[in-house]
Amino acid sequence: MDNLFDMITLPSIITFLRFGLDLFLVWILFYYLISIVRKNLRTLQIFKGILIILIVKLLTTALNLKTLGYLVDTVLMWGAVALFIIFQPEIRATLEKIGKANLSAPVRSTMDTAKKHYILDEVTRALQFFSTNRVGALISFELNQSLEDYIAAGTQIHADISYELILTIFYEGTALHDGGMIIQGDKIACASAFFEPTNRELSPIYGARHRAALGLSEVSDALTIIVSEETGNVSFAKNGELIRIPLVELWDRLAKELGWEDTIKEGK
Repeated sequence: MDNLFDMITLPSIITFLRFGLDLFLVWILFYYLISIVRKNLRTLQIFKGILIILIVKLLTTALNLKTLGYLVDTVLMWGAVALFIIFQPEIRATLEKIGKANLSAPVRSTMDTAKKHYILDEVTRALQFFSTNRVGALISFELNQSLEDYIAAGTQIHADISYELILTIFYEGTALHDGGMIIQGDKIACASAFFEPTNRELSPIYGARHRAALGLSEVSDALTIIVSEETGNVSFAKNGELIRIPLVELWDRLAKELGWEDTIKEGK
């Protein structure tokens, strides 16, 4: 027992903590890589190719195949550079997402229950109108990460949220209908905002609005709502995923994604 306590020294504790931190960071890295692979078909194919190369490398080492081993080593040596080029969009999206962290408290967190109800009612009513009448729409809610760059580049409005104003913005005859609308707190911050579309391969059923919404969701934590003018379907884009939302669930799902479900449950 005394020998055991003698082994527990400050350097050994520091070494153990360093080892634990190292494993934890590696786990985070692998978790993030797996999340990227799972969401991107192109990345999944590349990942499979890398696994095949590693398996071939193990076989060449075990069987002492020198020529093939040399070719595999060359591929692996230049592969790291190639990966940075191939995954440039994903790397840039990650850096943008980190850099856009909004350190200030979001305006939405200070809103009372009545204001949240009003916003949900007005936005949901507009989305239902768009869906029924096949009017295309693209509406983004700023959450914890700032969308100021997109707001500054769009047509700034900073007006109170209302059903009538949302309908007017996306009416086909207006100059603002062709971009995205950003809601910041309890205000419509801007319209006609441009969101850089995703580079991912999507089904042909998704149009330009879906690609733009998905692109924004890859570089920020914003919730973006898309109404397809071809089908009238309503979809949410968040965290790099597209989810179709039935109209009967729209109010509740919007409240949940905005983090308002606990504060509004009693009053709905």
